[in-house]
Amino acid sequence: MDDADEVWNRATTGGGTSPREGDAALSAALAFHSLAMNGGVLHAYEVLTAEELGRARDGFAWLSLTEVATFLEATAQKIETTNWDDEDAVDALEAISGDGYQALLPDDRALESAFRSRLAEHPEAFHAL
Repeated sequence: MDDADEVWNRATTGGGTSPREGDAALSAALAFHSLAMNGGVLHAYEVLTAEELGRARDGFAWLSLTEVATFLEATAQKIETTNWDDEDAVDALEAISGDGYQALLPDDRALESAFRSRLAEHPEAFHAL
């Protein structure tokens, strides 16, 4: 286990007792990512508050995953305009959002790679180990 693994593990529980900008960004991105990968993108929108979703979007952007941040914003807009009484529309939104997220972040390795790059570029943005 290296330092990056320790930072990652700490981020899974909120970023530690005194998280810095990078810790907070990674933690917020991981909160969304774990929900999306386990229960689906719409599940993540159901579980997280608007504030948490905003932090996740900002976290992805900070990690230089701007396409994911843009996707989160576009998905939020689609959710707002979807007729939730129309089961076909909801099913379509669930499929398109899942496929879209999967195309951008197919697995944990893609997020981890972005994190490791930012850690190497800005180690000061993460709390010391």
